[in-house]
Formats: sequence, structure tokens, C-alpha cells
Amino acid sequence: MRENEINNLKKSLILLTSFFAVSSCSLIGIQNEEGPEYEVLIKEGEFEIRQYSSYVIAETTVEGDIDNASGDAFRILAGYIFGNNKGENKIAMTSPVEMKQRSTKIAMTSPVEMQQNNNSFTMRFSMPSKYKIEDLPVPLDSRIKFEVIKAEVRASNRYSWLNSRAKSLKKSKELRTWLQNHGNYTANKDYIVAGYNPPWTLPFFRRNEVHIVLRSDI
Repeated sequence: MRENEINNLKKSLILLTSFFAVSSCSLIGIQNEEGPEYEVLIKEGEFEIRQYSSYVIAETTVEGDIDNASGDAFRILAGYIFGNNKGENKIAMTSPVEMKQRSTKIAMTSPVEMQQNNNSFTMRFSMPSKYKIEDLPVPLDSRIKFEVIKAEVRASNRYSWLNSRAKSLKKSKELRTWLQNHGNYTANKDYIVAGYNPPWTLPFFRRNEVHIVLRSDI
């Protein structure tokens, strides 16, 4: 076997080893992705109040029913971070992915932030912290927009297993009940579903959260 063939084989083995290592970690819920920075202010069991730092998101809005629209939106944003931009730059995936839901609606699953407005759905990916909004690669798809999410306080309720519409709604109600004992904050009427794991993570290792943005009354 020639030297260049041996080198190519070595490279392939290294890539395969890396892939299976990452997949194995994801399978049991180990997270390696960067996420928005926050400080825990209050913690009681699975409930927390957190101070989040500002971060940048990429978002797109699509029309249709929730299943088709979410798939379309995900492909648009995933295409962007995988190189569908000027310069063909790759951008790392972050965690968690969030979906913003109105309190009268029912939440979706990861990996995105999604807001419903009639038949319109806005999906969001947070960008790695090394990027300022003006430094991000220019998308080739005009449906992608950018926004700076300002620093904010959120309440969180953590849970595992498979996410569902009914379950996330239930968890948001539990969180609002818990917040009644913390009178220094007023809760936003909407809530956010945050998923920290890819679809192949085993259910009992998954990390899901419901978030509610808070306003200080002090």
C-alpha cells in the first residue's frame, strides 16, 4: 500500500473514531455544544431563576402547519450554519435550541426556538459567542434574519424523557405555580421550550427545560 493511501486511511479512521465518540456522548446526554451564558440566582430542585447574558440569534419565519413549517425552518437555518452563506463558512451548532410558545399554545420539541403567530412560525438558532452580529457570515437565503437578545432573567423548570406538547405545557404551569412564591418578579405570558440533546439521545438521559422570561419588580 502506497504512503498516500496509508495516510488517507489514517485520516478516515480518525474521523470515524471522532464521529463515534461524539455520537456516543450524545447518546447518553453528554453535551459539548456552547450555549448562552447564565448565572443561577435561585435554585430549588428542578426549578431555577437565572440571569442570562446577551447573545445573538439567527431566525427565519415560515408559513404552514407546525410540523411542515418547523421542518422547513430547520432546513433553512441548518443550511446557513453548514455553509449556505457568503464564504461558505461553517458555524458550530449550539445548545439548547429553544422554541417560544404563547401560554395558550402547546410547545414543540428541539432543536430550535420557535414562536407561533397564526400560521407563521419563527425558528431561532443561537450563534456562538465569538460572533458579534456584524461579524456573522452573510446568508445566501434572504429569509434568515439576525437579532441581539438582550440580557434577561428567566425562570426554568427542568425535566427528562421525551418531550411532548402536553408535557411542556404542564411543566410551564408547574413553573408558574412555583413562581408565586417569588414575588419579586412578574412572569411573561409566553414560555419557551429548550431542548439540549439531538433526537438520538436516550430518553432518560435527555435534558429538556421550560423557560419563562421574568421582569424584576424591585
